[in-house]
Amino acid sequence: MQLKICGIKNEIEALDVISCDFDGKKVDYIGVIFAKSKRAVSKEVAKNIVNLAHNFGIKVVGVFADMSSTLVKEIASFCDLDVVQIYERVDDKGYFGCEVWQVFSVGDELPNLSGSYDLALFDTKGVLKGGNGVKFDWSLLESLDIKFGLAGGIGLENVKDAIKFKPYLLDINSKVEDENGIKDTKKINEILKIIYGS
Repeated sequence: MQLKICGIKNEIEALDVISCDFDGKKVDYIGVIFAKSKRAVSKEVAKNIVNLAHNFGIKVVGVFADMSSTLVKEIASFCDLDVVQIYERVDDKGYFGCEVWQVFSVGDELPNLSGSYDLALFDTKGVLKGGNGVKFDWSLLESLDIKFGLAGGIGLENVKDAIKFKPYLLDINSKVEDENGIKDTKKINEILKIIYGS
């Protein structure tokens, strides 16, 4: 199983998250947000975060919503992103020059999963496109036979439940932040322990 910590806002926070470790196991991906969000970063800041992460062998995901494919590709290239995570339907994943994670917002049922992508990432349908801190009914995933990632409201209190659905990736954001919106390394280390210590 892979772990992504999303909503990284600067190099200091990136280094803190990258330094988290349980028995040699680390975070696999960190995420930088270009979509409308209180955690959004400029492409210049993102590029610095990517350079830092790559020095430690950590991959970086750029999160995009309501943006043209041309602009997404331009930012991905400028920042040297490993993955683009996109909320709009993708018809040609090869266009972006990196891995593509297609986000599917889940309400009462799974949406149509058509599109061209490397990973389906299921998030909770909410007011914002991601970062709502709310989970959906994960039992909807029980019969899935595709590689998928799981996002939305995952934290210390329910990560064990999330693991039961055998996602390829867990995508965690607000539930590992402190009261000031800064990533909490104690919480992240505890998540790593739960994932890899059992």
